[in-house]
Amino acid sequence: MIRLRPPSLASRPQSPTPDLAAILDWHRQRYPLLEARDVYKLIHQGVFGPGHLVASESDAHASLTSELQATQVKGQRTKAKSQSSDEELVEEIDTRGRLVRVNLRPLLQKEGREKSEERKRNRREEHRTTADLLAEAMVESARRVKGDQIVMRRRLAAAVRWCRRKLPRQAAELERIAVRAGESGYPAFHHSPAYKRAYRPAYRVILKSCLDPSVKSSRQCPPSAYG
Repeated sequence: MIRLRPPSLASRPQSPTPDLAAILDWHRQRYPLLEARDVYKLIHQGVFGPGHLVASESDAHASLTSELQATQVKGQRTKAKSQSSDEELVEEIDTRGRLVRVNLRPLLQKEGREKSEERKRNRREEHRTTADLLAEAMVESARRVKGDQIVMRRRLAAAVRWCRRKLPRQAAELERIAVRAGESGYPAFHHSPAYKRAYRPAYRVILKSCLDPSVKSSRQCPPSAYG
């Protein structure tokens, strides 16, 4: 079983927090087809967390279980080299260093490697599945993260400035999205069609403090932010 720390445990000291430009630079390098909608979504997740996805723990668990099963089936059906081989388990999205994306493909891969060892160490928790633990982490994260529209507006403005330098073709669109979204209270957006086709995003957003230390010590982005 993947070791996700129970949400009730106290947070351990966090890594030094990266700035927004470092986060966006990393995502642009990892996902070169990133578009304005994808930048908006990243900023939104880093401010508001997973709240829009968590109506209840049972709903979060059911949705996550379904996606985990679909991810496994697709991997078995293609029998190709898994995208998870070069996919980060944990991706930074928040300039405060609190919120992260946990990618499901490498999560399943890590779970498979650790399952037999975990059974030997602690048979009492064999019934706790990845979906159980990650759904609990999502619920706890949604409870603790409320988001702030002022912070969202400021980060979007910074992201527009970044786009003008690094993704100039997306800057005007991100500026339009920011204005429209601000008028509606900054709702959550889906990824762009190009991003979804190219990268098949499958992840959940949770507080980093809900991760087991062994997960937090694995590779994270952006590497330059952690020395």
